[in-house]
Amino acid sequence: MKIELDNGQRVFQVVTSVGKQVFCNLHHLNNVIEELETHEGYFKIYHFWDNKAKRVSKKYLKEMFEANGIKMEFIY
Repeated sequence: MKIELDNGQRVFQVVTSVGKQVFCNLHHLNNVIEELETHEGYFKIYHFWDNKAKRVSKKYLKEMFEANGIKMEFIY
């Protein structure tokens, strides 16, 4: 999987239960989750704020998708 990050947007990190990890922007998240073949509860999503990784909550992720007009196609 090859993703081109836009540093002007928030960067997310997806980490699976088997240690695979991918960095992406919000609009890539649906494709990343599908390509990693993860299931609910077997992956974590982090975002970077003040140069520190913070885990993303379900509520925060849902709000981010709604605010950007993107449909969330996975269950977190």
